[in-house]
Amino acid sequence: MLIRWFSSFTFLYIVCDNANIGVGSNFMTELTNDIERELLKAMDNYKTIAQLLIDKLITETDQPEKAEIQAGHYFEIQNADLLNGQENLSDNWWFDVHGEHCMFKNLTTGQILEVSLGDKESIANLDPYFFYDFLETTDDFKHLTKYFKNPFNDTLTFFEKLVKEQKMMNVYGVNFRKVIGKNDRE
Repeated sequence: MLIRWFSSFTFLYIVCDNANIGVGSNFMTELTNDIERELLKAMDNYKTIAQLLIDKLITETDQPEKAEIQAGHYFEIQNADLLNGQENLSDNWWFDVHGEHCMFKNLTTGQILEVSLGDKESIANLDPYFFYDFLETTDDFKHLTKYFKNPFNDTLTFFEKLVKEQKMMNVYGVNFRKVIGKNDRE
């Protein structure tokens, strides 16, 4: 079934295909439960890698406020010199602290994580575009990007859907965090 409605100010285009309903070509593809589970797994993977990279940054650089940072005050992290005299962190990770984020890029694999700084919980914050970028540059999750036709808007729509389902929370602005559920603790 195809419905089109035109007026001088509005364009509505709805396509119904079996049980999947999509609105126009600018909206994300409908997600199955399996795809949603994969995306939630990607969020867990992101958080794990982000924590490993923050730990690497703390131990491998000459951070002026190291004691504060180790206490969880990640907003104190700076672009500091590496202790080994190299240009990158171990395992070929490049980093750049800017504002309230630190961008990490693996120069071997191309994987990118833009990590929120603040406190220990902040590293789990997900910005829609940065999460999409993580998916796109992570071999195990790259296939999931096909479900998001507009990287920022569709990922934001997905996050907002997960907020309504109480699987994510809106931290502030367009920063979200996965809610730890019963299945995550088992």
